[in-house]
Amino acid sequence: MVTGASGFIGRALVPFLLEADYAVRAASRTPEKLPSKEVETAMLPPSDAPPEAFKALVAGCDHVVHLAAIAHAGRKQATAAYEAVNKVLAERLAEAAHDAIPGKFLFVSSIRAQCGPVRDGIVRETDPAQPEDDYGRAKLAAEKTIASIFADTAKFTILRPVLVYGPDVRGNMGMLIRLARLPLPLPFAGLDARRSLLDRQALCDAILHAVREPRTNSGTYLVADAAPLSVAEIIAAIRMGLGRRAGLFPLPQSWLERLAGLAGQSKRWQAVTGGLVASPLLLEATGWRPPEDTFRRIAESVHAERTKD
Repeated sequence: MVTGASGFIGRALVPFLLEADYAVRAASRTPEKLPSKEVETAMLPPSDAPPEAFKALVAGCDHVVHLAAIAHAGRKQATAAYEAVNKVLAERLAEAAHDAIPGKFLFVSSIRAQCGPVRDGIVRETDPAQPEDDYGRAKLAAEKTIASIFADTAKFTILRPVLVYGPDVRGNMGMLIRLARLPLPLPFAGLDARRSLLDRQALCDAILHAVREPRTNSGTYLVADAAPLSVAEIIAAIRMGLGRRAGLFPLPQSWLERLAGLAGQSKRWQAVTGGLVASPLLLEATGWRPPEDTFRRIAESVHAERTKD
């Protein structure tokens, strides 16, 4: 079973699992958006649903991949929304799965459970987890409860992906794509802080690897492409996918930060342009191989979206 099957990751994971010869029960709050011919669809219960609703949801499944989450909530209800969906829903589902499934419970958490949006040095799973916002704290709390629930069987794995890219991506990566689409040179050549990214198809592969590989039992893993890129390189890759030259020139970063502040986007600008390099070596040690051609993959994903339009 895949929860959040109609989301950005789920829309790629469900066909990926079908191609790997798995039967899939796709659970979503909007099941009408799911393909009904190839998969069994189900309504994802709210976090305060009775235990029987979650037991019925996982009945007959061998494995559960829990993707469903809220990434961006309004300021007024953010804390409550993250608590209900990113923490409580995950815990309720894990409780039901513990007694029902013979296989693996796979929880897709986030790098934000490990650290904030910007970090010096290389981030590793062995570092103390220090989330800096309600989103990350809710994810980390869910991780801890899931580990406790499955402590007797160890049949769970937690993945902490970094910023994911792929066709139709939104969020911060989507913002960079919108900037790159502008028909003018951009002053980002001097943005050299490096950030780890993750191809959506590579995340699907990591999920299936973790489901199948016993060496990942009870483990928590950062998931990222092999080599980080600078924002300037990301923009250049996007524009390559758009069939255009990079068109970048340098401007002092202090000027760019001031412009972002005037636009009320200081925090988001820092999150996008600051450095955050995550090491995928621990997951690699279990047999997974991260992509080494991130620049090309970004360009290809943008090209695929452009040609679809």
